[in-house]
Amino acid sequence: MDNLDRDIKMTNADILIRDDSITIIEHGNTTTEGIMLTIRAGKIQLGSALRDQDFEILGASGSLLVDSGLGALRMTSMPIIGSQIAYPLTTLTNLTSAAGYTMTATQLLSGLIIDATNTGGIAATMPTVAATVALIPGWVAGTSFLLWYKNTGNQTMTLTVDASAQWTMTGTMTAALNTTRVFMCIIATAVTGTVYSLGTFAE
Repeated sequence: MDNLDRDIKMTNADILIRDDSITIIEHGNTTTEGIMLTIRAGKIQLGSALRDQDFEILGASGSLLVDSGLGALRMTSMPIIGSQIAYPLTTLTNLTSAAGYTMTATQLLSGLIIDATNTGGIAATMPTVAATVALIPGWVAGTSFLLWYKNTGNQTMTLTVDASAQWTMTGTMTAALNTTRVFMCIIATAVTGTVYSLGTFAE
């Protein structure tokens, strides 16, 4: 069989055809960093270990964007419909402090906080919206998440606005002893958001 190697030179990109692969690379850049797309063994790879390459599908009603730099998959104006159940990632965070504490953005986004404080009132202060969105790749206005706050101690917990007052607290922000309260946090801008109390239930 003849050697199938071919190089097609264009203004902005080159196509490198090899026996086992087809590669689209930046014009004149033959290093791994210049790779934009590779087809090999029935697989399509965008970018490389040294290059972030985004992939976007545009439609009349919305778009699907894979942002490799942020490590995020974003849908716009379209629901995500699947044939299987989606399983959110929840990280259990245990906290306790008689003097109260300021949650980190990582703790807030963990999904579940269990507080076993037994002395003094619990003032759980929110992290800023700015610190929170810094940990949400590809966030947009309306991005939301749930926080389950389980109080296993014998003190009442009060969820408190951050020091910069970037969050607006709406509804009852307390969780009595041996109860769990559910909060929904909705991002509005890079420095504003709202926390809604969705209710509580006892053990």
